[in-house]
Amino acid sequence: MKALQGVEGRVEWVERPAPSCDVGEIRIQVAAAGLNRADLLQCAGHYPPPPGVTDILGLECAGVVTEVGAGCDWKVGDRVCALLSGGGMAEQVVVDARHAMPVPEGMRLQQAAALPEVYATAWLNLFQLAALKPGQKVLLHAGASGVGSAAIQLCKAFGSPCWVSVGSAARLSYCESLGAQGGVLRGDEQLQALRDFGPFDVILDPVGGRYAALNLDLLALDGRWVNIGLLGGRAAELDLALVLGKRISLIGSTLRNRDEQFKADLLRDVQQFVWPLFAEGRLQAQLQRSFAIKEAELAFAELATNTVNGKLVVVIDSSLV
Repeated sequence: MKALQGVEGRVEWVERPAPSCDVGEIRIQVAAAGLNRADLLQCAGHYPPPPGVTDILGLECAGVVTEVGAGCDWKVGDRVCALLSGGGMAEQVVVDARHAMPVPEGMRLQQAAALPEVYATAWLNLFQLAALKPGQKVLLHAGASGVGSAAIQLCKAFGSPCWVSVGSAARLSYCESLGAQGGVLRGDEQLQALRDFGPFDVILDPVGGRYAALNLDLLALDGRWVNIGLLGGRAAELDLALVLGKRISLIGSTLRNRDEQFKADLLRDVQQFVWPLFAEGRLQAQLQRSFAIKEAELAFAELATNTVNGKLVVVIDSSLV
């Protein structure tokens, strides 16, 4: 089969051995794969896959089931999208059957490819780890990102007002169109204006070090700060008096290296609580642009500009999308 791999900062569409399909697994003919920042980092050599995971790029995909291992409820021909530890940007992928979900009714496969990673991440961090409740206030840094776009919609659907920090006025307008109450542009002076909207019960933060002091200042009593990335550096000096005085919980969170059962349990909850909202029209895939696989390098370059609203997708098989 053909697959996309990262080599010294470049992407290459090369021949790779097709994986075998074992008990409890399904084989998917991939229509499209979502592009995530983790793919950029892996391609650049900064984020190797977990031990035992393929080095083929792609943490999510959508396609059609072509083979079903023993013990699986899926059928050949089912339209699915899947959360992966790697391997999605290939003509086919084999995945734990519990990590696949049905494509929401009426949705194209290239749209569905943009769902699993961001909605699983948003649900895990806001509703499971941070235990977000209706009416509690949320701050989403990088609110126009794929995860941010999903998180805004989930906050609106479950009754939690949210605000964002973003890189431009256009991106702020985009977030408000999804349901954000408002927000600020990046920059020290502008970020301080977040105090006008706080204090916040939950902060979802992919930035890390550079925003650490700000987050502590903005959090409410019993606030939860969930850190999911280090775009702003890994080092920070924290005022522990604030942590104690406000009873703040700082939660470090990753998804890719979680075990198979954890992901299965997470996706079961996502399918139960989140997936019905697509049929109701309360959630929508935020797909900014699709690229043909031959344009993969352009897709990676566009994501690296940090100007994408929502998601980018790479189309593997145009006959399916």
